[in-house]
Amino acid sequence: MPEIGSGGGAGSGIGNKPATAIAVGDGVLPVRPHPTAKSTDDKLHDASKMYEKLFMREMMKAMRSTVHEGGFIKQNAAEKLFREELDTEYVDKWSEKGGVGFADLIYNNMIERFGVQMGLKAQAEKPKGPLPLNAKSDFTGVTRMPSKSNKELSYRFDRQMKGDGESAASTGLNGVHAPWSGLLTGKKELPDGSHLLEMGHDNGLKSQLVFRGTTDRLKVGQSVQEGERIGLLSPEAQSFFWTLGPQDQAVSE
Repeated sequence: MPEIGSGGGAGSGIGNKPATAIAVGDGVLPVRPHPTAKSTDDKLHDASKMYEKLFMREMMKAMRSTVHEGGFIKQNAAEKLFREELDTEYVDKWSEKGGVGFADLIYNNMIERFGVQMGLKAQAEKPKGPLPLNAKSDFTGVTRMPSKSNKELSYRFDRQMKGDGESAASTGLNGVHAPWSGLLTGKKELPDGSHLLEMGHDNGLKSQLVFRGTTDRLKVGQSVQEGERIGLLSPEAQSFFWTLGPQDQAVSE
């Protein structure tokens, strides 16, 4: 019966050196090294460049086909082969100097679609707030609003009214919740009676929440957990505003 040997020789996995082969009976089976994130990223770059070269080669062939042979002497097979080799050399040189951007397009698309599974991209952390958006929620619409900076995202949540003109606040789904964990960095009452809460999240983002209603007994500098309730909307509140961006100076209380 074959036995898996693990002697103390080189490549056995003993000590600081990882095993590169396993002895099975009288034979030796190579061990495939576990791919690292860097090696996977390099392979994606190489594959993207390879497809770009194929594209440029086909482009060169299409361009050559538009040039008709002239003169009394026609090209022989050797000259055509030399020209194809020369075009391949041109393509390789163009690729080394950055190509036509097709490789970057392929690479970015692969990272966007498979980066999380391949360990090359962090998984998007979905927020646990600030408002529920589901079939039972009375806030049924979200509108992207203009932002002061291209580094910020601003949204307006709109409340759906009942047929009799009343809001659906009686459902109890009017709580304001922390999107992610972090610290309350600002708390302010605006001239129109609305409240502004600013939070610095652990993921490096900052939230500004503006709404009419009441805020829970939170103090600036207090830590909050994702999904934790931090306020309540008033029954007459028809909109809720959320601005998301990188952390900067906090709002004073």
